Amino acid sequence: MTNMNILIVSDNPVLVSFVKNEIKELAGLENCVVEYRHSPENSNQDEMRALGSSSMDIKAEKEIEYIIKKIDLVLSLHCKQIFPPQVVNVVRCINVHPGFNPYNRGWFPQVFSVINKKKFGATIHIMDECIDHGGIIAQKEIVVTESDSSLSLYEKVIMAEKELLGEYLLKIIAGEYTTKEPIFEGNYNSFSDFLSVCELDMDSIGTLRQHVDMLRALSHGDFKNAYFYDQNGKKIYLALKLDDSEKECG
Repeated sequence: MTNMNILIVSDNPVLVSFVKNEIKELAGLENCVVEYRHSPENSNQDEMRALGSSSMDIKAEKEIEYIIKKIDLVLSLHCKQIFPPQVVNVVRCINVHPGFNPYNRGWFPQVFSVINKKKFGATIHIMDECIDHGGIIAQKEIVVTESDSSLSLYEKVIMAEKELLGEYLLKIIAGEYTTKEPIFEGNYNSFSDFLSVCELDMDSIGTLRQHVDMLRALSHGDFKNAYFYDQNGKKIYLALKLDDSEKECG
């Protein structure tokens, strides 16, 4: 393989660690220079630095200029930043997205897939000016069960992304892949949309199933997502614990 400069931008230490190990094992990449960057607001700064990653504001003028001049391939792995048009229109940029495009593009697809019953899974796609929108290289659908929470689905999608990266990483670097266009525009959920569902309406009318779905969609380990205000205006957080084991209580 010819000399290549590869930029991997990620805010997920699990995926960075996986990709670093994969690259070590792949033959033919001896002439490739790979650098790892993360978002300035990343909450795992120490962990990312331990993996050899440094901070990058993808919208900074100097960083845009650097990428355009020096980088042949950008691989985005759960990067929290929106890539500017100057980058995606000039440099080959590929995104690994924890959602089944074009369903629930944007933030936290697993949350919205539980709520709106749209398809869920992992997608590797070409990046364009729209979010989670470009030509699809590979996908893996994940079935959402009634015992799934946001956390369990996130863990499943990370595994699916590892499978896809294990199969396609070398092909992506070499440019040896085909793409297909999304079947339709799909739907997009912003971070504001996520915040709006976190505040529970205690007078909401619906089935028990709908209410359980809302709670499990927002239950993600120790994260404080779902909440309501009590009569004194105090914010009360809650989460749902799901257990599909056969063991009886008592």
